[in-house]
Amino acid sequence: MSLAVTVSILLLLAIPTRATASDAKGVFKEPTGSFVFDASLGNRAPPVTVWYDRPDKLDPNDPVVFLLHGSSRTAREAVDIGTPYAREHRFILLVPEFSEKHYPGDAYAFANMLTSGGRLLPDSVWAFATIEHVFDLARVSLGLKTQTYDILGHSAGGQLVHRLVLFAPRSRFRRAVASSPGRYALPKLSESFPYGFKGSPFDSSVLARAFSKDFVLVLGDKDTEDRAREAEAMKEGTNRFARGLRFFATATEEANALHVPLAWRLRIVQGADHSPRPAVAAGFEELLR
Repeated sequence: MSLAVTVSILLLLAIPTRATASDAKGVFKEPTGSFVFDASLGNRAPPVTVWYDRPDKLDPNDPVVFLLHGSSRTAREAVDIGTPYAREHRFILLVPEFSEKHYPGDAYAFANMLTSGGRLLPDSVWAFATIEHVFDLARVSLGLKTQTYDILGHSAGGQLVHRLVLFAPRSRFRRAVASSPGRYALPKLSESFPYGFKGSPFDSSVLARAFSKDFVLVLGDKDTEDRAREAEAMKEGTNRFARGLRFFATATEEANALHVPLAWRLRIVQGADHSPRPAVAAGFEELLR
């Protein structure tokens, strides 16, 4: 990995949003609602609509939780699922909607890291940077002191979350939960990018840092019906449950090979298929424990 690429990746998450306090004023004016996070608010990537729910009376130490939707791009459903948890446990819920229009095909699940032809995009437009900048916008607009966020993603959202852990482990998440991803970037140096680390700008030091992060993989043991996928994904396993087990086993083997501890946890939800509510419920249990 070249010095220039290394510096770029390390600085990715330190780039402040261009939004000022005056720009951000009003985007969270109501306790629940949405706004478009675009270039006017400092977003360098394609725009996302951010749905949210916040306490009526804010405290500077209120925690922030991101909930990422699946491939159906149903952010409204994600808000409906997440809001009862936000109100019971008092946190600010942020649900960015990565639309098919602006993040077509696999762009969302692969965190907008690649063009449709497989070329690596600038890190300023990766979904990881978008999430970090939305967090900064919330902190500025709501006057928050909290320095970290939690993040939970289901299905395609889980694909994005596990890539956040692997490829941007310096992000400011406290705990990350990926629920029932459909396919993986295996935490393996010999597996080709974007299904692994080989040929990517990331080396063993990035992988070792990823293994140290507070990450939980949630799988349903009945999540065994799946559509046909590309050969690279099918090589990981014939269904989501099998691929998830393979991913976690690979992490265990690779951490051992690197002689570093693995801080990750695996949770299997008995009787759960790919329906979002049981998996997301288990994910919130892991975030809030």
